[in-house]
Amino acid sequence: MKVSFAILATLCVVFFGFQQLRINSLEDKILESSVEQQKALQKIKDADKENSKTKEEHYELALAMARMQTYMQKLHFAGQNENWKLAEFYTHELEETMEDIIDHNVVDEGQEISSLVKKMTFPNIEKLEKNIVSEDKASFVEGYQLLLRSCNNCHVVSKHEFIKITTPQNEGFINQDFR
Repeated sequence: MKVSFAILATLCVVFFGFQQLRINSLEDKILESSVEQQKALQKIKDADKENSKTKEEHYELALAMARMQTYMQKLHFAGQNENWKLAEFYTHELEETMEDIIDHNVVDEGQEISSLVKKMTFPNIEKLEKNIVSEDKASFVEGYQLLLRSCNNCHVVSKHEFIKITTPQNEGFINQDFR
């Protein structure tokens, strides 16, 4: 009986030892799997962060340019009607849009648009502001045409020469009184 008990005890120790090894092995595999899952999860989080960063960094240049074109039209008619407060308002709106483009460091199709706007058009908006303060129509027209040419020159340099902004001819389609 002592021998049977000793054999049974030995078998129990071996069995439990084997079970403990299996448990340790499973724990290692679970831990390994958990570490791999954590790494995979981190990769997904990093990719999501990069995607959201890319989305945040994207700047809709066409929308800013369309806004500036509208402001240029309205600025022209305000100046033609010698409504200097309104001309000052639209000049300010143009300036803010240009500053926004500059601040976003916009690169479009390999062209550094922000840098071009800063060098080519922004100085002319500041000159136009001075012309508006003088409340002299001839001075305004000169400043407006200078700004218009600088916009079109910028389009040429940025390889968008097919976009040509012109002096508005008719205010009839705009639902605003510029007097």
